Amino acid sequence: MSPSVIRHARGAIALTFLVHGFVVGSWIPHIPLAKDRLDVGTGIFGVALLAIAAGAIVAMPLSGGLINRFGSARVTAVTGIAFCLAFILPPLAPDLFTFILVAIVFGATIGSMDVAMNAHGIAVEKAMRRATLSFLHAAFSIGAMVGSLLGALLLGLLDGTGHILLASIIGLVLFLPCMRFFLPTEIDRGLSGEGFVLPTRATVGLGALCFLALMGEGAVVDWSGLMLRQRFMLDAGTAALGFASFASGMSLSRLLGDRMRMKFGARRLVRWSALLMALGVAIALVVPSATIAIIALALAGIGIGNAAPVLFAGGGRLEPDAPGRGIAAVTTLGYAGFLAGPPLIGFVAELTGLTAALGLIVLASLVIAASARAAGAADAY
Repeated sequence: MSPSVIRHARGAIALTFLVHGFVVGSWIPHIPLAKDRLDVGTGIFGVALLAIAAGAIVAMPLSGGLINRFGSARVTAVTGIAFCLAFILPPLAPDLFTFILVAIVFGATIGSMDVAMNAHGIAVEKAMRRATLSFLHAAFSIGAMVGSLLGALLLGLLDGTGHILLASIIGLVLFLPCMRFFLPTEIDRGLSGEGFVLPTRATVGLGALCFLALMGEGAVVDWSGLMLRQRFMLDAGTAALGFASFASGMSLSRLLGDRMRMKFGARRLVRWSALLMALGVAIALVVPSATIAIIALALAGIGIGNAAPVLFAGGGRLEPDAPGRGIAAVTTLGYAGFLAGPPLIGFVAELTGLTAALGLIVLASLVIAASARAAGAADAY
């Protein structure tokens, strides 16, 4: 395979990650607005958000099977288009029942695209013979930052519907040209040997750490804005700056992450990443200043930024004879945490309050730091 083909594929999958982050970031400002529109309590809204997690968790292992049959390039193309279109549905849902139904669809597109684009990203990394997954996740974080900042700006100028449609169109316009530059479908088609992908003994430990890492990330995505609104009485646009700060920190760390993994090793990188995440979230939850809390979320983003990319890379190497199975298993467990974390926080918040419930992120980060040895699988080049 020629270097130019690989280089173009890296650029295309990086832009795919950016589009995915942009759409997710565009959804962030609508989360507090959706809760207000549905007029439900924190616990009930947590159940509603669980529908997104349910759709994703069902779709993820199915996506792994589709990758085995059709290749990650084709699955990424189809699910990417579906994701940009499904984003329109939840912010427009008029009642709780409708919200839950369309949230399942939205979650299914999130989960299936996540598995597919990460699988293709690891295929590109293997073709390059050097680390690049942190760079791809940096593109996601940059997209999420831009999406949330643009949303905070446009919600002051447009109504919610106008912003949703514009964000969806932008996502499609950026994503559609990427598809022709992906690696050939044969690069990872038929490698896993199984259609339905479930965690195996070789991947479950790494997947559990990925679950905790993305549980914390997902909780910040969905609840940081509401936490800032409740603690400091901020408007929805200003509260969205908390996630934008978090995404900015992740972007910075991921831009440097591939070099850091090659220099310091995956174990050390994951350990210190988790400790910084714990410190940043703890500060954000206790300081009496909204400005300091937003800055602390940037520190948390710097910390957790490289955990998921390194753990995903490890999943692609734990089973060399069946890389598709390993990738999909760890990714599925990781994004199960990303999507199940926010509803879990919602349940706990109903009993303890949102600020105390978000303390679970600190605990999860400390567990990751103590168990970082498992991340060494990512160093197998």
